Amino acid sequence: MEKDREMEINEAAQKIKRRLAVARGEEPAALLLKNAKVVNVFSGEIVEGNVAIEEGFVAAVGDQYTGGKDTIDLKGKYVAPGLIDAHLHIESTLLLPPELGRLITAHGTTAVINDPHEIANVFGPDGVKLILEASRHAICDFFATVPSSVPSTDLETAGGAIDSGEVAELLGYPGVIGLGEMMNYPGVTGGDTEVLKKIIAANEKGKVIDGHAPAVSGKGLQAYLSAGVKSDHECITKEEAREKLNSGMKIIIRHGSATSSLEELLPLINHANSTSFMFGSDDREAGELLEKGHINEILREAVSLGADPLLMIKIATLNAALHYRLYDRGAVAPGYRADLVVFEDLTDFRAALVIKNGKVVAQNGKVLEPAPSYEPPAWAKDSVQLKRTLQAEDFKLPAPAEGKMPVIGLVPGQLVTEKLFFEVELAKDGSVAAVPAPGVNKIAVIERHGKNGRMAVGLIKGTGLEKGALASSVAHDSHNLVVTGASEEAMAAAVNALSGLGGGFIAVDESGSTIASLPLPLAGLMSLDSAGEVATKMKAVLQAARELGTTLPQPFLTLSFMALPVIPSLKITDCGLVDVDNFTFL
Repeated sequence: MEKDREMEINEAAQKIKRRLAVARGEEPAALLLKNAKVVNVFSGEIVEGNVAIEEGFVAAVGDQYTGGKDTIDLKGKYVAPGLIDAHLHIESTLLLPPELGRLITAHGTTAVINDPHEIANVFGPDGVKLILEASRHAICDFFATVPSSVPSTDLETAGGAIDSGEVAELLGYPGVIGLGEMMNYPGVTGGDTEVLKKIIAANEKGKVIDGHAPAVSGKGLQAYLSAGVKSDHECITKEEAREKLNSGMKIIIRHGSATSSLEELLPLINHANSTSFMFGSDDREAGELLEKGHINEILREAVSLGADPLLMIKIATLNAALHYRLYDRGAVAPGYRADLVVFEDLTDFRAALVIKNGKVVAQNGKVLEPAPSYEPPAWAKDSVQLKRTLQAEDFKLPAPAEGKMPVIGLVPGQLVTEKLFFEVELAKDGSVAAVPAPGVNKIAVIERHGKNGRMAVGLIKGTGLEKGALASSVAHDSHNLVVTGASEEAMAAAVNALSGLGGGFIAVDESGSTIASLPLPLAGLMSLDSAGEVATKMKAVLQAARELGTTLPQPFLTLSFMALPVIPSLKITDCGLVDVDNFTFL
């Protein structure tokens, strides 16, 4: 073992020596990018010159370096560090890491901070290990944070659980760089021993601790930060973000498929506080990634809103690298990893060239290497286990004894909901009608992990459904089945058909016939298909949803967050209707 280690060290030393020889001008670089406009994230300037790359790292930058075994004339194009997504749940893209890696690398992303929280809620530690193994086959780097809140609350039935001992074990795995978003903020602020053990394990291993604190302020925020939480991606308003910034928190500006805080929070950024910001996509759909891009799309949107492009590039690269202690990336400078993206301009941010570890891996939006092979284990494809076939009667809702009924009120573009109360119409049998008030539909969550078969039915306003039903096995965080519809018969048909698919998204008409579906057999969360195939099926199921009357841009993603009992104000789980503001059932 000692000899092997000595050989590794000697080999590493030889690589550094070759890099030093290039930097001294004594040897030609393995790859020379000449006539480049280099984005300097340290000074916020554009520097014209050449970039010499050796052994996967930037050896030197400057006009004096003219020799290269391979040379690419950039003819004045911009060279920036590879982009970094500071917060992503890969499951929300519906793609496995190798396929997602190909998709986002083509847009200039070379590293992702992935929180495999969703698959952990289905399979526990085994789900995290599956993603870590699959990530080894990806073209870009997938770093992971260990899910900290599995299950996130005791208000739902999860498939898996991760205790503090298992968190400590997973924190030692290669590629793991932190403790994932601490969603159980009452547990943190209240000093729950099991929660604190997870934080202690992260501190002992020198890992960062990500936060999740929507609308937490005042003494609650101070207590949350006192435990050592460092970041938050849930800020909705400038006032909320400003308070967290002033208390030393790093703010990840989220720009996902269902929600975005970019336009709201962008005006807060200035040169004094810019190091406290990062960009994250959080939950992003594969079709949008194909059509719009990834972190480069956030740059495009930010600049279109008037932001300084050089400052935005720093936020999208160096800031995330420093926060997550990835000190060898995030800049085009000597000694930094040669993970680079070449842009034609700093307004559109389309990737003309992507370099990973010193090698060209993508050009003009196309990855040059074939898709790496990865076959997930068989056990991961059998996770939807309903206790019984559902009938329309299962979706009946008793009439209120008196007064109005609580209704989940959708807020466009946000994960938070309103807590509404409505007078409702009754059906002939005395139960609540299928459409109990204008714009109001039924919504239900059904346990799907084969544990207890529990289900709950409630009401929701804002889906826009006029007929049929939509159902999904993606339902944060425990990923039970969630369904909404204009009739009980359609809701039952949607759930039963979805179970037969092994999970996914489905739209059924008023007769209960399937209009379109997107199967997600891996954990009921992810597809085994290519990004293009997933995008095509997603487009079909979204079109079917619109035919049923919904006007939501991403109805399935929106639906999935209606089962998330850690974001205010009113949500539903298999256990009942949750008043998130008070962590109680209505």
